[in-house]
Amino acid sequence: MSYPIYILFVLLCFFNTSMAQGVFEIDGGKNKFELLFQSVNDLVVVPIEINGVELSFLLDTGVESSIIFSLEEKDSLNVKNATDILLRGWGDGEAITAIKSTGNTVRIGNASHSNFTVYIVYDHQISLSNRMGLPIHGIIGYDFFKDFVVEFSYTKERLVAYIADSYVYDKCKRCDDFDLVLHKNKPYISVLVSIDNKDFIPMDLLIDSGSGDALWIFEAPKLGIKIPDENFEDFLGFGMGGSVYGRRARVNNLKLGKFKLERVTASFPDTLYFEGVATYKSRNGSLGSQILKRFHSTFDYKNKRLRLKPNKNFSKPFEYDMSGIVLAHEGYTVVKDFENNNSPVFSKTDNDFQGVVVYKSYSKVKFKLEPQYIIVEIRPNSPAALAGLQVGDLVETINKKPAYNYELSEINRMFSSEEGKTVRLKIKRNGVLLNIQFKLKRVL
Repeated sequence: MSYPIYILFVLLCFFNTSMAQGVFEIDGGKNKFELLFQSVNDLVVVPIEINGVELSFLLDTGVESSIIFSLEEKDSLNVKNATDILLRGWGDGEAITAIKSTGNTVRIGNASHSNFTVYIVYDHQISLSNRMGLPIHGIIGYDFFKDFVVEFSYTKERLVAYIADSYVYDKCKRCDDFDLVLHKNKPYISVLVSIDNKDFIPMDLLIDSGSGDALWIFEAPKLGIKIPDENFEDFLGFGMGGSVYGRRARVNNLKLGKFKLERVTASFPDTLYFEGVATYKSRNGSLGSQILKRFHSTFDYKNKRLRLKPNKNFSKPFEYDMSGIVLAHEGYTVVKDFENNNSPVFSKTDNDFQGVVVYKSYSKVKFKLEPQYIIVEIRPNSPAALAGLQVGDLVETINKKPAYNYELSEINRMFSSEEGKTVRLKIKRNGVLLNIQFKLKRVL
């Protein structure tokens, strides 16, 4: 079963930008390299080195430029050629000031770039690390994809990047090839969507691997694009400008070339979150990682081509979170840890103990820091809300196990796992411990 997670996306619009100069080159003049990535809530996290500093970035087809947004003022990347600009993104926040830096040295896997442009934001309010449960320092998109043909395997958590001129497409009966439209260096694809079991509507969607949803659809009644009757209000995600809200529903069918997906989860953001953000004029929404993870995909920006091949995730159903909770990492808690050491002691003076091993136990108390989780969003009328949980509650245990024993992504999967499953939480509210339980319930 597939478990969609609340999205963590960044869709940026720059008021004053220019494209990075130069290209990535693979070490030793080779024509390809492999890179293992980490799939977190179905988003791709890759290790990057900038000016000798190791960082973790989201690899996102939905962004044009590379941004660092989780650094302390004291952190140093030896920023070069810095100028101030404004950034704006989806969400209910205002435009923010950032630093544009050129001439940086960047390494991704076995590839390097010696004249890289990056935008740096010193603002912790837009940090995604607490929403992901691990450090995320920034995001990279077109700056990487423009120089390679990139094959993704979500099931193996591996990508292979090829020099574009060296790539040869194999014959593949299970594959389908798509034309990409690159607008402002972001890829768009044409699909057919049936809403509420009606006729298929052609839509142009941004391919946004940085979105943890399946589909985002912009309401357009004149085009027949309406929110299905069965829907619910929800927090949709966290973007550069803050939280985004809207309605969630399901569309009857999605046709992606020769592939057909049924009962696909779809989010319809409130219009106020995308008004005024420059975008492709014929764009009807986004296609996110809940679709992409069902395929082995090949992105070829140079030839404006996308190849998709179904993987083992293809037939898994689309599911929403069944708890109504959105958790975030909230600092650390101090945990007492006992280290036991049983040492054998042989007795040589007492005949009764000759040849018998006697153990002496030593215990050492250690203290360590473990992640702490806080409830940051609760869906109205959800199982969690009806059970009395509130925004700001600290989660101490989940089903009698310390919450810090789980990765945040594990908890998210648990909350989308099985309708009717009982979840028992011990939470701390205003210094008071409370036991609360509820049953997971499918929304639609």
